[in-house]
Amino acid sequence: MLLEEIKKDCKIIMNEEHQGEELYFDEKPTNEIIKILKENCYRWHRTKHCWYRKLNYTGKKQIKQEQKNYLGVKIGDIFHYSWGYEQTNANYFQVVALKGTKQVIIREIAYKTTETTGLDSYKVAPCKDRFLQHSQFIKVNDIGAVKQAKGLANGTIYINIESFGFCSLWDGKDDLMTCYY
Repeated sequence: MLLEEIKKDCKIIMNEEHQGEELYFDEKPTNEIIKILKENCYRWHRTKHCWYRKLNYTGKKQIKQEQKNYLGVKIGDIFHYSWGYEQTNANYFQVVALKGTKQVIIREIAYKTTETTGLDSYKVAPCKDRFLQHSQFIKVNDIGAVKQAKGLANGTIYINIESFGFCSLWDGKDDLMTCYY
């Protein structure tokens, strides 16, 4: 059954004030019809006793456009920082907001060990949305830090985390971490 067929069996009211569409049925719709309504972004209105959805000016479903900066960095992206002397440390930072077209606000997140590859050698991956309470790189991790996103000619996107170190956009693969102490 299609949405067009369902609409033939109900009263339709266009709500101009809220830019929406309301469907009124004489009887409670079947579970199959309710499923189709929900798949098409309709929700039950308890007060009006109707199924409704918001429409944009063209009468089609609204699609929320994902915000990106000039390099394509978006909220939720993760940057990886690999650093150390005699060992390889891994830190991860998640973009929590965009500021203008070139800056991002980042917070440090936890990582998990995905594999032990040898004596004091591990593969690690970030834990998205698991923000650390304290960070050695961000003064107040609850608020985050503003950083400028930059791009190299080869397509690498990065941010400077310290005066001598930079984080590159995480490639989605587990990273190597070693420690000897």
